[in-house]
Amino acid sequence: MTTPATDPIKVLLVEDNPGDARLIFHLLHEVGANDFEIERVSSLEPALDRLSRAGVDAVLLDLDLPDSHGLETFTRTRAAAVGAKPIVVLTGLEDERVALDAIGMGAQDFLVKGRVDGRLLARVIRYAIERRRAEGALAASEAHNRTILENVADGVFVMDRTGRYLDVNPQACALTGYSRAELLTMGTADTHLAGERQEARDRIDGYAAGVLQPFERRMLRKDGSIILVEANPAVLGDGRTLTTVRDISDRRKSEEAIRASESRFRELAENVREVFFVMEPETGRALYVNPAYAEVFGHSREHAYATPHAWTEDIHPDDRELVLDDAGSPSRLAQFRQVVYRILRPDHSVRWIRARVTPINDEAGKILRIVGIAEDISDLRQAETQFLHSQKMEAVGRLAGGVAHDFNNVLTAILGYTEILLDTCAGNAEQVTDLTEIRTAGMRAAGLTRQLLAFSRQQVLQPMILDISQVARNLDKMLHPLLGDDVSLHLKLANSPGNIRADAGQLEQVIVNLAVNARDAMPGGGQLTIETAGLHLTEGHASGHPPMMPGHYVMLAVSDTGVGMDPLIQARIFEPFFTTKELGKGTGLGLSTVYGIVKQSGGFIWVYSEPGLGTTFKLYFPVVDSEAEPMLPPAEMPDRLHGTETILLAEDDVQLRRLIGVILGKLGYDVIESDNAESAERLAHQRGGAIDLLLTDVVMPGINGRELARRLIETRPAMRTLFMSGYSDAAIVNHGILEPGLNYLQKPFTASILGLRVRQVLDAVRGRSSGEH
Repeated sequence: MTTPATDPIKVLLVEDNPGDARLIFHLLHEVGANDFEIERVSSLEPALDRLSRAGVDAVLLDLDLPDSHGLETFTRTRAAAVGAKPIVVLTGLEDERVALDAIGMGAQDFLVKGRVDGRLLARVIRYAIERRRAEGALAASEAHNRTILENVADGVFVMDRTGRYLDVNPQACALTGYSRAELLTMGTADTHLAGERQEARDRIDGYAAGVLQPFERRMLRKDGSIILVEANPAVLGDGRTLTTVRDISDRRKSEEAIRASESRFRELAENVREVFFVMEPETGRALYVNPAYAEVFGHSREHAYATPHAWTEDIHPDDRELVLDDAGSPSRLAQFRQVVYRILRPDHSVRWIRARVTPINDEAGKILRIVGIAEDISDLRQAETQFLHSQKMEAVGRLAGGVAHDFNNVLTAILGYTEILLDTCAGNAEQVTDLTEIRTAGMRAAGLTRQLLAFSRQQVLQPMILDISQVARNLDKMLHPLLGDDVSLHLKLANSPGNIRADAGQLEQVIVNLAVNARDAMPGGGQLTIETAGLHLTEGHASGHPPMMPGHYVMLAVSDTGVGMDPLIQARIFEPFFTTKELGKGTGLGLSTVYGIVKQSGGFIWVYSEPGLGTTFKLYFPVVDSEAEPMLPPAEMPDRLHGTETILLAEDDVQLRRLIGVILGKLGYDVIESDNAESAERLAHQRGGAIDLLLTDVVMPGINGRELARRLIETRPAMRTLFMSGYSDAAIVNHGILEPGLNYLQKPFTASILGLRVRQVLDAVRGRSSGEH
């Protein structure tokens, strides 16, 4: 086998002595004629010129040249050598000291002239080249490592066994605030807090035992500030340790902020009453639900985590199609949605849920998760239902009141003229019978209008302070025959439950109507219970029964053991003319009247019933802080109805005005008729004599009856006033309560009632103030 040919080593020989030069040529040729290629120059300047170009592997340099001597020769040659070529110094015996200095300055080796053979010369040249290459590689490696060290983002500290810093990088200086020179005079203890320096020493001792674990510590900076750092130690050998240190203060603050944010989120999510959930869109499995899930849906949170689309299990059958129709379609998942539906809980109770769902997308628009809130709005739904029902009742009430007002004028005319005819036909039995039937029908119609006015809260009340238990107790004897033998009556009446302000007669009507309604609901007999109690209603209870406010109330409960009602019937029981009885068996106004009286008295009424389980009506009246008033005896009847006094009549209804004029004229009164307030005021001023009574409708075009009375009394203080109306008007009635001292005649009325009331007013004790008219 043959050795592959290699390029000869190119040697630049800088030697001014021709003999020494020939010897070197001879020695290298002797070792290997083709191993070396020698180029000679005899002075430094041409040598420097040659070294500025490539093509030289090594330099043999004589330090004493014609144009340079000693170390200066080496210094200039080294500076000119491209690529830091290896230099071997040639010297004589007397210059060996200078040669050694050259070695210290970077020469690879030196040879003493006269002591060199060919093999030594060749070996020195080759070794010089190899050492230079090794030094270059090492220098490059060190430069590379230094570059890394200088540019690494972490601080690097090299320490000895005592913790003294041997080397640091710029980031270490930035971390500590010290310069490199300052750090190299310090140790790790100097960057520890005083109370933590022993811990630092113990850790350094552990390095020698091979205990090398990452750790966190507080680092004391030059300016006295403290940062939190994360350190990772490593052993370099010779007792040295390299530790990389990273400032984690901001990271720790961020982590703390995240933990605080998570804590606040969890605190909020865990304590809100609404169900908060995070769901995986692909599987429908819950990633998070808060504790309210168990309270609202009735299942454990574990059930939600384990069951895909767990929330859909409880959707009410009637709402499933609405909720689940396209809930899973991509177009619906990708947008905010709100849906209201019912659920059936495991305990079979029904709740209304309002759910709001929002997708969370990545930058590409892909849905990462679904978040949402499910709110139990059962109480709100109930309140809305009650509010809508209240609005409906208000609207029906206004209609009923308007109808009753207009109808009362008609009924007054019918009843009045019927009584007049009865007086003129006293000898004709057949006509009397017919007229009596007409009057009976009119009175029934008048009763219906009174019930309509009660429902619409437009009747006139005369309230007083009452003990509701005493009112119920007084009805005991009357109720027994009304209920019949097959219905037992139980009274559970509290002693002094609190006093209320109400019209005693109207309150009695409420109890009677409820008792009759209960009797009809127990066709086979049963038990009726009337109960009273004083209660304090809390915010929670009141909020579920708007518009009731928290406070002290007196409760009246009327319960039966009858057939009960379903929710659909319960929603309509207070509507006028609504009845479940057979045609002709009831007007449907009994409970409507109850509703109107309770509302007009400032109370509240609710019904609780289930089919087959009976019914309970609960009435709540606000407590008043006053003593109960004694029941007033009935007004005394006048001994006569006729009179000769002058009466000024103001009534805009033509038919009714004529009727009243006829009735009062037959009774002997001098009647001045007017169709409005302006006409009445003008006639009063024109009349020279006295006017004993103003009989006026309350509601008339233009000036109302109350204002008319005020104007006339200014000039006629002795004049009495009697107001007429078909419903409670704000001119004389405040929320259905008659102002004290006002005389009032409710339409419709008969001729005898008109005569009676006029006589009572005229015969009243004279001399009272004008405000009592």
